[in-house]
Amino acid sequence: MSIITFLKRQLPKSIQKKIHVRREKQQFAGGFADFQKTGKTSEESYQTLIKLYCSTNGKFNENFHQKIKNANPGVQVADRLQGVAGTFNKNEFNQLNTELNSNGYVKFEKKLPKDLCEKIYKYALQAPAKVPPKYDNKIVYDPANPVAEIYRFASEDIINNTDIQELITDPVLINVARNYLQCEPILDFPAMWWSTSFSKEASVEAAQLYHFDMDRIKWLKIFFYINDVTADNGPHCYIKGTHKIGAKPQNILDRGYVRVEDAELKQFHSPNDFIQLQAEAGTIFAGDTKCWHKGQPLKKGHRLVVEFEYTASLFGANYPKMVIEHVTPAFREFCNNNKVYTSNIHLK
Repeated sequence: MSIITFLKRQLPKSIQKKIHVRREKQQFAGGFADFQKTGKTSEESYQTLIKLYCSTNGKFNENFHQKIKNANPGVQVADRLQGVAGTFNKNEFNQLNTELNSNGYVKFEKKLPKDLCEKIYKYALQAPAKVPPKYDNKIVYDPANPVAEIYRFASEDIINNTDIQELITDPVLINVARNYLQCEPILDFPAMWWSTSFSKEASVEAAQLYHFDMDRIKWLKIFFYINDVTADNGPHCYIKGTHKIGAKPQNILDRGYVRVEDAELKQFHSPNDFIQLQAEAGTIFAGDTKCWHKGQPLKKGHRLVVEFEYTASLFGANYPKMVIEHVTPAFREFCNNNKVYTSNIHLK
């Protein structure tokens, strides 16, 4: 052990932590500078982001996001926008954003059209998806004979579905993300998966233990229930308000990026803040998944969910650029007119 290391360990833990955080911030700054040059995030820089989130209880992410948003201001939109989630004027968007900032989640009153849910549902019964533990083979989900607790569809497959492309261009959903991120959003990826009753115990693979996400510095997710979701088939659960700075128990964050049992979190958070989203097919809700959240283990049946992630910066997990081979003329025109939003998409 060096003399410098020995002396540092004699300091109070609060001082040691400040020194450690300062060093991590310097490492992060270098990694972010490299990302700006290359478009790629090193694994070391990504892990430093996670460590900084945990050590500062979210403060670092919010502070650094202020720099990002200033470099990418949101575009001006019409005072009134219409989309699948309803028609909103500026005041209604503001009210929704206030609720989202306060609770971390918000559910829209209007649902996806029934025929659209049916088309996506039918597609998901025919398209192959990847299953754990290796996710190296694609198989078609058979409701009568599930072989895994989760079937994940590849983003590059989903984004080539024209129904999904239409949702991606929805002006209301984009503006919800724009308002929350306070800048022009980037579509990070679409996701879709079946949750099944293959396993009656909580599955880490199926995200059925409480956790928070940390793919990016700041992001927003919008979820769509494609079939009815009850207490029996895996409702999405979250703990209200835990996306905020300082809202998580520091002793849990000190363990790092871990899954947490319900019983432990119930020691720290009010029972009224544990929310379970049971809802009909077509239900749309937005969430900042820095909140503690999970999917409830299924007792029977299955659940099909579509998810879009919008982000302010692609720094973080290195997902491949999405390639679209099946492009409608309308979607191609949309991409040409929305370069920032579609910057993670490559059209063939």
